[in-house]
Amino acid sequence: MKKTFVILWMLTTTLLAQAQGRQSKYERENDIPYTTSTNQYAQERCKLDVYYPTDMKDVPVVVWFHGGGIEGGNKHIDQELQRSGMTVVAANYRLLPKASIDEVLDDAACAVAWAFKNAEKYNGSKKKIFVAGHSAGGYLLDIIGLDKKWLAKYGVDADSIAGLIPFSGQVVTHYNIRKQQGIGPLQATIDKYAPLTYVRKDCPPMIIISGDRELELYGRYEEQAYFWRMLKLTGHPDVTLYEMQGYDHGAMPQPAYKVMKDHIKRIVNSKTSAMPTPIIKTEEQAQYCFAWDDTYARHGASIVKSSQLPILNLGNNDGYYDLTAETGALVQNLKDFTISVYFKVDTENRLDGYGHFLFAFSQLAENKAEEGPYMAMRLNEQRFETSTGGYNHEQIVMQGGQPKRNVWVHALFRQQGTKGELYLDGKLIGTNNNMPILSDIFKDAPAYCWIGRAPFKGDKYLTHSHVADFRIYNYAVSNKELQELNKRKSLLK
Repeated sequence: MKKTFVILWMLTTTLLAQAQGRQSKYERENDIPYTTSTNQYAQERCKLDVYYPTDMKDVPVVVWFHGGGIEGGNKHIDQELQRSGMTVVAANYRLLPKASIDEVLDDAACAVAWAFKNAEKYNGSKKKIFVAGHSAGGYLLDIIGLDKKWLAKYGVDADSIAGLIPFSGQVVTHYNIRKQQGIGPLQATIDKYAPLTYVRKDCPPMIIISGDRELELYGRYEEQAYFWRMLKLTGHPDVTLYEMQGYDHGAMPQPAYKVMKDHIKRIVNSKTSAMPTPIIKTEEQAQYCFAWDDTYARHGASIVKSSQLPILNLGNNDGYYDLTAETGALVQNLKDFTISVYFKVDTENRLDGYGHFLFAFSQLAENKAEEGPYMAMRLNEQRFETSTGGYNHEQIVMQGGQPKRNVWVHALFRQQGTKGELYLDGKLIGTNNNMPILSDIFKDAPAYCWIGRAPFKGDKYLTHSHVADFRIYNYAVSNKELQELNKRKSLLK
């Protein structure tokens, strides 16, 4: 019976491995130089290996730094990091005492910068770069992830790292740096080479993993716990501490890899960041909103850049802004979501007709848009409306009142499940508990996405108007975030 079970288990394992192998293919490139330094030792040590999927795109990237007390060790890609749907970059760096600690930290920063520059070449995304490492590797990533000067040298903002994941990394000054200073391993110091010196609330997400406190090296768990507590006290919104009970300093990476992969998946799928946009013009807008581009302004619409927030002027005739089919691909996947936009209607505008659109997403072409699924926010002389659907029409309407003229107004639609809420200037003006979920009604991506242009035959256009800071979030923003968005009106002139 046992023999039969073992045979079945081996057969099942083999079939699963074969199935996984068919799902994705991986390749590896070894000993790629990542530094331009002419130093002989740097040329010898500053090399990395890349393991990557060949049939996937925009996958997470893990830059992995090995351990060894900064005095030994070599790059490696453990089996737990393979076939995980990620690109893995394993980097060597110069070692003490042949190199100085400043040179070692510079190597670590240079390797991470290389990953940002080359991620797409190896099917990774530079928006999903995580830095991880064990022991000395964890120490190095803590320093360069918290003290922004190291990566700034290479034109990389440390805060663009998607997550920092130290395995049992020292957060006081590393014991082998203290050894060079004549200090023993049990006498802790905190100076410019201690990650604790640079604790701040706005660094990337931190996943801190330690071995068993009774088995760890030199009280490493207690260091990590204090590090976690200081980050929490600063107000860091995403920091987690794990203790791998039963595992000592050398063995703790084995269970820690799963924790790391789970958090990478969580962060990549996080609902705390704005949806990527197809049009990116400035770094500060890249993650959060559509940056107006003259290329997409149609029929007399133009971009005004005199304000802190670029403004779209929809012109005097039938001007509109094309949000592109890429936006439709994003809208197609929305479940919980938020759309935020600022608008100003001039006194010359006659808000008659049925459609004056601050935005519209339609699956069918002009003049037939009402026959298929659509999502729109529009205003009328006596009405401000958010509607979703097609034949199964659902909408939120504020009846009565006059739309404000010649002043900036913040409009925000928030949907969670089937509950939709419409806000003007931070005030709730309408709700509907039966809104369709966009990912259900848009089985195919909306082909027409625009601001200002009516998709329905005979409707008017939102002329003599200005629009700014159009945003789509792939989650329902909190009330606090809603009010913060409303405050941004002060940036408009």
